[in-house]
Amino acid sequence: MKKYLIARCSSVGQKLDSQIAELKKAHPDHDELITGFRSSVSAKNKAELQRYIDMCDEGDSLVFLRLSRVSRSLTQSLWFFAAAEKKKINVILVKEKIDFSTPAGRFQAHMMMVFYQYQKEIQLENAREGRRHAESKKDFKGWGKPSSLSDKRVKAIRKARHEKNRTLKDIAEEYGISVSYAHRLTNDEKRKQYNEAHKARQREKYAEAN
Repeated sequence: MKKYLIARCSSVGQKLDSQIAELKKAHPDHDELITGFRSSVSAKNKAELQRYIDMCDEGDSLVFLRLSRVSRSLTQSLWFFAAAEKKKINVILVKEKIDFSTPAGRFQAHMMMVFYQYQKEIQLENAREGRRHAESKKDFKGWGKPSSLSDKRVKAIRKARHEKNRTLKDIAEEYGISVSYAHRLTNDEKRKQYNEAHKARQREKYAEAN
């Protein structure tokens, strides 16, 4: 029977050092450490949880630092723990001191999942209210990092492309921007595709996986 330590954060900008140290301290007898970065409510997170289950044999253990490192979606969490129980894989949550091999541990985890889901829904609703308020202002110019290019320079870039037929590479080198950014600035369809792709990534990030 193997014991896997699972250290995870939502994005690559976050550090795993302290999480790994706590996991190793709590379970020095582990067989393998697995690290990763995945939003804890996305569809891709569900696929990652399935990967953990698939790599385990009956009697193996998956050790997470806390419940939120598994998922913040009630539906997804219930699915994961049911799948682990069906395969007879033990799940251990270090911070909450919960061991799914016991009935009391499973009961505690189910109660905590309800609170995590409630907390997540409140956070998302507050974020939606903030976005709606910001978007209602007359001076609202859209989300994302503001462009470092002035309107005058953007017009010059578009003119260079459409009126002077300069290549995207030449424009990018002159203005110190990437070729892909120059393409978006000079091609309305490309910019629309990029914006739609960005919105899709955001929806995936916050969508609850069924």
